[in-house]
Amino acid sequence: MSEEIIIENDEQKPPRSWDFFLTVFLLFLLLVLTGIFLVLGLGLSVSALGCADSADACNGVAFSAGTLLATAGTAVVALAGFVTTIVFIARRRVSFLVPLITCLAVVGLFFVGSWLVRVAVP
Repeated sequence: MSEEIIIENDEQKPPRSWDFFLTVFLLFLLLVLTGIFLVLGLGLSVSALGCADSADACNGVAFSAGTLLATAGTAVVALAGFVTTIVFIARRRVSFLVPLITCLAVVGLFFVGSWLVRVAVP
C-alpha cells in the first residue's frame, strides 16, 4: 500500500461564503465613504475664503497638507485597500479585515486633514 500525500492548493480550499459576503459589503461601504470624503474634502477649500483679507493669519502649508490628506490621502488609501482585498480574495484568505481597517484609516485620514485645515484658518 502506498500512502498518498495530498497537498491542498489555494484553489482546492472550500470558499468561505460569510467572509466573501462580509468583504463585499465592507468594500461597498469603503467606496461610499471614499466618495463622501472626497466631496467633503473638496469643500474644505471653501474655508480658504477667510484668508482673503489677511494672508498673514493663515498657515498655507497646514492648509495644503490638510486638504491633500482629506482628498488625495483618502483616495490613495482606499485604492490600496481595495487592491489588497482583491488579492486576499483571489488567494482565498480571510479578507474582511482589510476593508475594515481601510475604512477606519480613511475616516481617520479625513478627520486629521479637516483638523489641519481648521487649525490653519483662524
